[in-house]
Amino acid sequence: MKQVRLKGTGQLNGPVVINLTLELEDKVAQSLLGYHRDQVKIALLATHYPGVKIKPNQIGCEIKSIRDEKASNISIPNSRSSSSKSKKSFGVLAIIMFLIFLPFKLAWWLLKFITKK
Repeated sequence: MKQVRLKGTGQLNGPVVINLTLELEDKVAQSLLGYHRDQVKIALLATHYPGVKIKPNQIGCEIKSIRDEKASNISIPNSRSSSSKSKKSFGVLAIIMFLIFLPFKLAWWLLKFITKK
């Protein structure tokens, strides 16, 4: 399930503020980002705001994932160990890259300092 928030303005005897939050299935929510997103926005808003003229490009769409109770009970046991390994390898890689490029950085700073005078 996804939580979809539609915000914008429409027209019906004056401006109509559209601020709508819905819980939609994954396929419907993904169709709001697809090729026919304008038609999906018009269809969704036509049911909640009948008679309001809507320009789809004036309607913003924000999609957030909602965790189901069943999905929250399921845990992945190896997710912590894999993420900690990637952080360590990134730290080692960053230190190695720093040490490799340190002489070049020092030379660059020295040239910049000499040319300022």
